[in-house]
Formats: sequence, structure tokens, C-alpha cells
Amino acid sequence: MSASMKKPNIQLYTAQTPNGVKISIALEELGIPYEVHNIDITTNKQKEDWFLKINPNGRIPAITDTITIDGKEETIRIFESASILLYLIDQYDPEYKLSYPRGSKEQYEVVNWLMFQNAQHGPMQGQANHFFRYASSISS
Repeated sequence: MSASMKKPNIQLYTAQTPNGVKISIALEELGIPYEVHNIDITTNKQKEDWFLKINPNGRIPAITDTITIDGKEETIRIFESASILLYLIDQYDPEYKLSYPRGSKEQYEVVNWLMFQNAQHGPMQGQANHFFRYASSISS
């Protein structure tokens, strides 16, 4: 079944964090229907057993979707924001609204910057946010 014919069954597990919001933005830009499940990270909901079956790392965002493998529908789980973005592009962006053709120079350039953001900028921003908002009273 081609991506353009695939019917999404996306369940988005997220919170109002930069990584969570970027997945919502991608889904909206691609016009993909999805259902949101708010994960209250202040109560460690993301560490509960049911959620760890979706993302063993116990972090948001994560999605589930239905895919067809050998003619059988199965639920797939995707976690980590870069992995989710790559999945959404691979499955639901045949018109290249958010991506470029596979194997093109532009596609590799986008992946370079996606990995940079995910491995460098994102974690540093997250640490700065933690220490500024939550740990600042400890060090004062």
C-alpha cells in the first residue's frame, strides 16, 4: 500500500515541551489526523508501565500507528522526536511538504541538521531549562 493511500491511526503521547510540540506541528503541516494523549511529566506518567511499553526510555514524545506487514495490520511504536519526524516523512509526505526526495542533496542536508538539533542543541536547551526553572533554587 502506498503512503498516499495509507490511513493514519496515529496516537501522539506528548506534553507541552519543544520536542512534543514539534511533532504536533509536523502532523498539522502534513494534514494527518491524530489523537493526542497528554502525558503529565510532572507526575512521572511517562514512567508508568503502560507508557514504557510504548517508549522504554520513559520520555515524550512517542507515537503509535498502524502499519501493514505481509498483509496483516500491526501497531508500530516510534519514539524520539527525530525518529518520529523521519517516520512521518517516510510514511506520509509523498508530496515533499516537509522533506525532499530520498537520496537528494537537500534530503541529506536536512538530516544533518535534524541530527545536530537532536544530539546537540536540544539536549543543551533541555539542560538549561531544567537548571534555570527547577534547580535554580538548589544552587542559590
